[in-house]
Amino acid sequence: MKDILYVYGGEKASGAEIVISRLLGKNTKVKPHLLIAPGEYASKLKQQIDYPIVILPELKKLNRSKEKSLSFYVRALTNYFRISKFVFKYIKSNNIHVIHANTIVPASYLLPVIIYTKIFKRNIKWIWSDHDLKYYSGLDAMMSRACNKLYNATLVVSEAVRQKFSDKSKTFVLYNGLSTNFFTNDETIRARQRNFLKIDADCIVIGIAAVIAPRKGQLELLQSLENLNLPCKFKVFVAGKFADDHPEYGKEVIDIINSKGNFFYLGDIHDMKEFYNTCDIVINNSSKIGSEPLGTTIYEAMSCEKIVLASNTGGSSEIIENNIDGFLFIPDDNDDLRKKIAWIIENFKDLEQVRKNARIKVLRKFNIDVMVERYNSIINNI
Repeated sequence: MKDILYVYGGEKASGAEIVISRLLGKNTKVKPHLLIAPGEYASKLKQQIDYPIVILPELKKLNRSKEKSLSFYVRALTNYFRISKFVFKYIKSNNIHVIHANTIVPASYLLPVIIYTKIFKRNIKWIWSDHDLKYYSGLDAMMSRACNKLYNATLVVSEAVRQKFSDKSKTFVLYNGLSTNFFTNDETIRARQRNFLKIDADCIVIGIAAVIAPRKGQLELLQSLENLNLPCKFKVFVAGKFADDHPEYGKEVIDIINSKGNFFYLGDIHDMKEFYNTCDIVINNSSKIGSEPLGTTIYEAMSCEKIVLASNTGGSSEIIENNIDGFLFIPDDNDDLRKKIAWIIENFKDLEQVRKNARIKVLRKFNIDVMVERYNSIINNI
């Protein structure tokens, strides 16, 4: 069993932390040690895990917008060296030779100790995971290039993310894995939810689950469906919390929902399996600007054997083979979105094989067991 130190920066659980924690929970060939920033997620993990966990305040992400430039850089440099010093002492005392930093902030904090070990401790191996298709901060973009150069391996969630790095020889695609035993088609949940929500048996339910923001396209989806004439009844369920930085967009979404009798807002839901099983069609409408590295709702819904329609951006085409196990449409093209939805609904009864193919794709490519096997192969060969 290989001892590995994992370094997290997330004060709250985001997809990046959840994915790696799921990997640790299933990987019997790794003995994890966790270094993490204080916060909700750290407190939750301390109650759930039985491996060593150390909370380090310096790992908290600094907010450049709320500090003067000089103050920010002084604090950042101080954290760089404090964290690096702590990590070096920890791996030395625990005889650890592999360190895995998750996301750009903790990865960049470790650069001083990486440079030191490149000179004096060359047997130490360094890995970092990048879950982002692009960075909106020039500093983060610069640090990601430095990490790609100095780390022994960069793990990315899709080929779309891999393309942004110049050194592809040590940049490896590690697709996110989910529990396919949990995310399944469940007719009991479906019947219960449709009865609770008073959905007729012949009504088709369209769902979209994401933070409510322009890059996720809820308003554009609703506008596309607003005047759609179909030969059957349909309802649209919108789920997700409102983005703090786009209040007007959220208001527009709610206004159009309130104006239609078949549009509904479910709030910020937590039981995604229940949501998927309530739906017949799940839509991911990410824009080109907000394109996702690998859309989680896409492969989770596919695992539940739902018809998925996604904008062809980011890593979506790595999940969906168009017309085989799901459907893709041109991003930011409401007309194409409308046409694809209409076609799917009109031919819904003939799409059983697409639903089965979707489940097969996830079992083969986005299964947590597949992720564990791929991960172990990478760390054993760097």
